[in-house]
Amino acid sequence: MSTAQRAAVLAAGIVFLVGVTGCSAGGSGDTATTAAQPEMSQSERKATIPDLEKEASTVAEGMVDAMADGGTETGSEYVAAHPLAAHHFLGKWEIGKPDATGASIGTVCIEYRPTKDADPVAMATANAQYAPASGSVSELRRTSPVGNGLNTGC
Repeated sequence: MSTAQRAAVLAAGIVFLVGVTGCSAGGSGDTATTAAQPEMSQSERKATIPDLEKEASTVAEGMVDAMADGGTETGSEYVAAHPLAAHHFLGKWEIGKPDATGASIGTVCIEYRPTKDADPVAMATANAQYAPASGSVSELRRTSPVGNGLNTGC
């Protein structure tokens, strides 16, 4: 290898290294650099679960109300009227078609994400059930937690 080729390979290596490490020769504060979010530990992820479960149950209660009103409300409408906690995002709002008796079942899933565009790091799901009163049977409004997960979304 000639001296010119060695110099070119060395220069390319330095450029690659600077690009990978994010170093800047100028040191100017004007460049817009964003620090990567630190990875959440497993215990931090587990700590998000109780709040996600509470939020999923609350949203499921709102879903039951929507089903009782004819199922016209969507998940985005609910969240607009009842904002979720910081880092909590609605991952699923699904209401099944009512059966012949008017009863319907829905599922809600709330995700924890460090930022809106980030991958979910935890989730909690709840079911909602609604059945209108029929004869001597009273109206049914029920929510129940379904489960949760770490390192996963809805």
